[in-house]
Amino acid sequence: MRSLQVLFATARNVDEAVRDLLALRAVQLHPANNMQKVHGFRCMGLAERVPELDEGPGSSVHVWHVHSDLLPISPTEIERWSVDAPGGRHWILSERSFPEDILDSVDSSVDVVIWGPERMARWIGEAVLSGDLVAHSPDMESETDTEVSTSDVTEPIGPRRALKPLVDLDSWLVQRGWEEVNTTPVLMSAKLWIISGSLVGPEDERESAVWQVLEDPWSSSLTIYDPDEELDYPPRLRVVNPPEMSWTDIRELPPGLLRLLDSRKQGEPDSNDGPVRSMMLKWWRFNSKTAEFTESPATIPGWVIEVEGAPTQVLHGRNGRRYEYV
Repeated sequence: MRSLQVLFATARNVDEAVRDLLALRAVQLHPANNMQKVHGFRCMGLAERVPELDEGPGSSVHVWHVHSDLLPISPTEIERWSVDAPGGRHWILSERSFPEDILDSVDSSVDVVIWGPERMARWIGEAVLSGDLVAHSPDMESETDTEVSTSDVTEPIGPRRALKPLVDLDSWLVQRGWEEVNTTPVLMSAKLWIISGSLVGPEDERESAVWQVLEDPWSSSLTIYDPDEELDYPPRLRVVNPPEMSWTDIRELPPGLLRLLDSRKQGEPDSNDGPVRSMMLKWWRFNSKTAEFTESPATIPGWVIEVEGAPTQVLHGRNGRRYEYV
């Protein structure tokens, strides 16, 4: 049991480790509404699917966590849990051991898979060794939003923003006949720019505004950042940086940025005596003279793709394109 506790410490805690491993597989844990409290069993949330259980889309699973204790789980405890738990599929991650026949007393309306400490340790340990999870000593962690980068691959020191993946990796691989190809989940470096400034109207009117702009150096693109597209629990994965020359200094106001910030607004209706008055759209231009720029790290989910006989590449988790892995 001690080795499992040490492993959980390096991965911070079981909740975070499980959320991270599911998140990198594009699986989110959602709150389970109207869930009764069950003594000794804590419901972490409801997952639309759990790849580890070999279930496809549409097989929602309640994910439970049982904290460590000196005594194993007894058949009486699991029977009491099954009475209070809702019907359907359940995945119990237990830091406590249990007898092999413990599920024999579970109500037939409840479909349960239970993992003990050894299975959990192997699952999380393999993720750490493969680089899916980054292990940290608890007393060395920093909750700042900065990182020190000395190479193309770095480790996140503190919380960072990560966008949700739009690419279904399994489908992407099947379409290319690459089911057996080695893939490693990573986070791809990007930047979030907060721009405070104003727009100037055609009659020199002024209007204050704040923009959030995502700089994606991999696709050389600038887009308006949508906070709703963030992962609630960003996984702690290796961070892959693009070639240094990929970054753009947006303080120099590249044309792509101005296209995002300039705006067309309806002006006053033309004054005429006719029955129809036209509403002209007029340009409001970004005022760079008073603008302030603040940058912070952001990440995009991706996978390192290793195809035999071909250069190693990174699959972009948002646009589905592959980029050079240096």
